[in-house]
Amino acid sequence: MRHILFFILLFLGCPNSWSATQHSNVIQRLENSLEHKADYVKAKETRIADIRQQLADVSNTLSLYQLYHQLYDEYKSYKYDSAHLYAQKSLETAIALRKKDYIIEAKCAVAFCLSSAGLYKEAFETLESIDIKEASTDYRKKFFWMASRLNYDMADFNHSMPYQKKYVTQGGIYTDSLLRYLTPQSSDWLYAVAMRQMKEYHYDQSIETFKSLWKDSLLDPHIKAIVSSCLGWISISQKEREAAKDYLAQAAIYDNETATKETTALCVLAEMLYEDGDIERATRFVQESMNDANFYDARQRKIQIGNILPIIEQDRYNIIKNERNAITTALIVALLAVVCLLIATYIIWKQIKKLKEARKTIVDRNTELQLTNAQLSEANAIKNEYIGKTFYINAQYINKVEKLYKTLDRKIVTRQYENLQTSLKESELMADRKNMFNGFDETFLKLFPHFISEYNKLFDEKDQKMPDNEKSLTTEMRIFALIRLGITDSDSIASFLDYSVHTINTYKTRVKNKSIVDNDEFEQRIMAI
Repeated sequence: MRHILFFILLFLGCPNSWSATQHSNVIQRLENSLEHKADYVKAKETRIADIRQQLADVSNTLSLYQLYHQLYDEYKSYKYDSAHLYAQKSLETAIALRKKDYIIEAKCAVAFCLSSAGLYKEAFETLESIDIKEASTDYRKKFFWMASRLNYDMADFNHSMPYQKKYVTQGGIYTDSLLRYLTPQSSDWLYAVAMRQMKEYHYDQSIETFKSLWKDSLLDPHIKAIVSSCLGWISISQKEREAAKDYLAQAAIYDNETATKETTALCVLAEMLYEDGDIERATRFVQESMNDANFYDARQRKIQIGNILPIIEQDRYNIIKNERNAITTALIVALLAVVCLLIATYIIWKQIKKLKEARKTIVDRNTELQLTNAQLSEANAIKNEYIGKTFYINAQYINKVEKLYKTLDRKIVTRQYENLQTSLKESELMADRKNMFNGFDETFLKLFPHFISEYNKLFDEKDQKMPDNEKSLTTEMRIFALIRLGITDSDSIASFLDYSVHTINTYKTRVKNKSIVDNDEFEQRIMAI
């Protein structure tokens, strides 16, 4: 019940004050403002007295209606019974004038008073009696504004589903009707949109809209109080307590400066301060709220604040504090033993956790070391095999070149020029390259004896290939054999195999497309052989 009342109280002061400066500064400004409360009330009473003085000199019914409605405006958030009185007088005068627009305006005023008093049934009946078919635009706006406000009030009062959702939806429908008569991006338009967004739980959008509204330098202080209060409610819903207290304090400042007595911001702020342990301020603020509620004299307001007031009374706080101290003293010895045990358990647990982490680190490092050693062993095997093979091939090649040079030199000396070309046969170069490939294949297969079988596992049976003999590789296999040795650059592969780079890339693409594994994984699978 306490939480329901908490959120009911929050609504009737709804949306923002952006500059959520440091919490203590805003609270201090509120306390300074409350010290001048009597001055703000005096200014309000002076305005009311001036209007009532004009009643004595009124000369026609139209002027009488206008003065009654001005008095209602002054009283509607100041003193309930006077606001209701002048709303009724406005309605009676409007009926006497037979002006439909004024009748609509007066009935909306009556509905507002009934809603503020918690008489929602009567408020709905009053609105249902309004006929806007022949109303002018300004008075249609007043009707839709009041209709949306009443439905949103009812939604806040009734937290049971699906009834709350029903009233929020109906309030949104009336807001849509209202927006058709408002200038887009005007202050009234922004206020209506922000209120609907907030009631429909679109909090981030609502905050942005309220910020746009706040830019209006001519914004009425009472509207600023509502905006600040609503942002406080949103902050509470988003669990941003410090921001909520700042907004509610700012709302209470505007309420105080406008002598608004029909408000909840100060009371909700008092409850939050109580929860924070700031008992002195909480007591002072809730007492101010009760004074305002008694002055406004709407039963609903007094009941709402009266239900919260006992929670933060100073006497109750003192009792709770004393009981807590007594219990603390009685349990302190036992708690010390428990705390020591918990601390010891925590220290042991931390040490065990560190030990487990250290063990895991050692295992991980050993695994990495084994992998590195395996890679180094493989690299050493490749290096040793190729060093020996390279020396042998280079020696053979140097002998052949030396023999060729001697033959060429002899033929040049003996002027046997016609036989020079025959000494440089292309077939011998091709044979040399073939021998080089055969040597490469043989050496590679010594290092990776299962390469051909593992390579073929990457293809469907129909696409698997076997070389001419068990000690040789196909051209495609030779390309990926070079990749397995770490030669991944297409230029280097092309130079080694005496192909163009384009041809090498074509071979690679064609092989990967035939593979049963994904193209991006093919070379990784080759490196795993």
